[in-house]
Amino acid sequence: MIYTVTLNPALDRTIYVDSLRVSESNRIRREERFAGGKGIDVSRALVELGTPSVALGLVGGFDGKELEGRLTLEGVDCRFTRISGETRTNIIIQDIAANSETALLARGPTVGPHELMDFIALLESLPDLDFAVISGSLPPGLTPAVYRRIIEIATLRGARVLLDTSGDGLQQGILARPTVIKPNRAELAEFAGRAFADIPDIVRYCRTLLDRVATVLVSLGAEGIVLVQPGRALHARPPQVEVKSTVGAGDCSVAGFVHGLVKNLDETDCLRWAVAAGTAATLCPGTGLCRRPDIDGLLPRVAVAEVTA
Repeated sequence: MIYTVTLNPALDRTIYVDSLRVSESNRIRREERFAGGKGIDVSRALVELGTPSVALGLVGGFDGKELEGRLTLEGVDCRFTRISGETRTNIIIQDIAANSETALLARGPTVGPHELMDFIALLESLPDLDFAVISGSLPPGLTPAVYRRIIEIATLRGARVLLDTSGDGLQQGILARPTVIKPNRAELAEFAGRAFADIPDIVRYCRTLLDRVATVLVSLGAEGIVLVQPGRALHARPPQVEVKSTVGAGDCSVAGFVHGLVKNLDETDCLRWAVAAGTAATLCPGTGLCRRPDIDGLLPRVAVAEVTA
């Protein structure tokens, strides 16, 4: 079974206005609410792909109950650990006239040591942990070493692990040797302490990480995704599309890649699924995620080529 881990989930509230005017009153045309958080978005996208998963994480308060209820309505299986704090709410403002979005991201509730240990106990008790997707930011009260601990538990159980985080979380997590890491270009540059000139430069740097991780995926926005493994490097480019929102695109890419892995597809096809799912997410406004018909239409249009570096 695939388990996704979201330690700082959120209710995502998307507000649509005709034209956002700062320091003035703005009338809301409509609004939407979704369960959010990077790992949760992966589970939501996997439902669309027809691949089962279970969402794990820390939730609390009335907003936590609403988040869990919304996921249940979407067909996502949840096994959350309850905490005393209130699950955070993020606000995304969609400016219809400018075709732009502004995100206001909450920090999240403080998590106590006993609440973390409740989550760890649940993780250690899972009888069918085959693949773990660990994504997103940490709430107050938790340190980046938590990611390292979670990866160690999963790998000791024989599970494959994909880590999608940045900064100190990535620095700590990679020490536990996850199977896959998926930074974007900016996150990889932060990790490396330098900028990258081009895609071959990215590939050369990623090869220096292969003593700690089997696969490096680097998302490049409209330029697609680079995959680096021992002995090979691939670059998958998406077709040009009309982008309505980039929210959740990276998480849908993760879902597409994991979907391919558990279906035992080769790396080229896994990468193609990742790019198609991520691109499909950009066709949906607000916090809407990828849709299967869009993915199916994009798959044959994704170009994959070897990278020489």
